[in-house]
Amino acid sequence: MNISFLVGLLAGIGLVAYGILQSGSSTSQVVASFINFPSMSITFGGAIAATVMSVPIKYIKDVPKNFKVLMKREKIDLGVYIDTIEELAKEARLKGLLVLEEKVTNIELQDEFLKYCVMLIVDAIEPTKVRSQIENEIDCIEARHSSAWKFFDTLGSFGPSFGMIGTLIGLINMLANMNVTNGASSLGQGMSVALVTTFYGSMLANLICAPISNRLKAKHDEEMIVKEMIMEGVLSIQSGENPKYIREKLNSYITYEERGSKDNSDEEGKGNKKDKGKKRGKGRKKEANA
Repeated sequence: MNISFLVGLLAGIGLVAYGILQSGSSTSQVVASFINFPSMSITFGGAIAATVMSVPIKYIKDVPKNFKVLMKREKIDLGVYIDTIEELAKEARLKGLLVLEEKVTNIELQDEFLKYCVMLIVDAIEPTKVRSQIENEIDCIEARHSSAWKFFDTLGSFGPSFGMIGTLIGLINMLANMNVTNGASSLGQGMSVALVTTFYGSMLANLICAPISNRLKAKHDEEMIVKEMIMEGVLSIQSGENPKYIREKLNSYITYEERGSKDNSDEEGKGNKKDKGKKRGKGRKKEANA
């Protein structure tokens, strides 16, 4: 579960509520000033209605699925992808590209896009056509993903607009009902009610829609990096490049710290193997002497 999103949302709402309650008025007065159901219906209802008119119905149907993606905590380990591609490169170098058809289905890392790319080179398609096909696949994925944040971008853009519409409605009603006897008191009360809709619109756009849209875009960017790296790795395998060179090429997608930690873990693994080999050798010598 993505805790950071929930923490940020609750913190934002909490800080705004704290600022409202510290205005000096009593709690009941503050609540009465900021809770206005007609204003909510104008701002939220109007923004949702305009969004439904603006986007395809598929975007609306995908909202629950997008929320599930938003709340899912998934850390992409690029190092695992690099290890897998290097392993596939070694197999292809020793046994040929055809062996990858079986190898890619038995590896620990199960990625449908990786399988798709590997099958393209197994089928002996020209490298230029393979690159073109993979790039086209990435473009189509990007187009599908963009529907996720376009809904929230559209909803967020309508929020302040309908907040302003609500404010104008409130001002018109206030001026229409103003009279000489209670003009000053009705002016202040009417202005506060009118401006609440602008507040709702700003909250909808900046505390809900914009963060959701930005988080979905960030997840998309992470996934696109992985897919671009897979494309470069698979094309390098098809070209018959050295597996070590392929690893160095793909290492450009990760930080120096991540490369260093990976190298250290590899050295530790080799050291453990050597220690085990020495212990076995000593054990055999003792048995021979006995």
